Amino acid sequence: MKEYLQNIWQKLKEGCKNPRLKEHGRTTLALCRKAYAFIFNKINIAGTYLGQIGISANAVSWSGFVIGVFAVNFIAMEMYGWALLAIVLNRFCDGLDGAVARSTKVTDFGVFLDAALDYIFYGGVILAFALANPAENALSAACMLFGFAAAGCAMLAYSVIAYKNNAGKELSLNHSPFYLGGLAQGAETLTAFVLLCLFPGWFPVLGILLGVFSLIKAFSLIAAAYYNFVIVPFRKGK
Repeated sequence: MKEYLQNIWQKLKEGCKNPRLKEHGRTTLALCRKAYAFIFNKINIAGTYLGQIGISANAVSWSGFVIGVFAVNFIAMEMYGWALLAIVLNRFCDGLDGAVARSTKVTDFGVFLDAALDYIFYGGVILAFALANPAENALSAACMLFGFAAAGCAMLAYSVIAYKNNAGKELSLNHSPFYLGGLAQGAETLTAFVLLCLFPGWFPVLGILLGVFSLIKAFSLIAAAYYNFVIVPFRKGK
């Protein structure tokens, strides 16, 4: 495994020096941005329609979560194709519930429910890979869960203090306070889950990497909290 990873790293370094590959990378990035804008627009249209016919954002959140439970079951049974479909549908619902909320009314409970169900789903997927192959995946799954728990707790604690400090203001909930930027966010997590379903044998390596990214996010939030809750008030004389 060590030689395999070293070989991949060497190829990546050689590829970064290739001008043609750099140009292809820029082209691919531009296409990804266009695709994201297109999908985001279509999801907003669908969310507006669902809001108009009376379907709530919370109902969409719960529907996506139920689909996610099926993904957990499929992974544990090593039915990775069906699991991938369920994961994609779950993530689609995760974007759709926000679109529905924006077209109707964003609520505190809706923000909470969206974040809570996301993290329950993420933990379930990690557990499922451990159940699918305990001998090879258990250690990586434990590392991954450790990183997710650290990031989740850091985001929760940050959000509590941020809300307390802004209690007298009308807060904008168009974006969940649990998504504060950095690594191991929705896009990175979805990409990792897709890769794991396509190449389940990579879990021992990718699981640890994603766990490390989550830990980096946790410590970046600690740094952000120190800056916003200590340095900024000190500069303002509070």
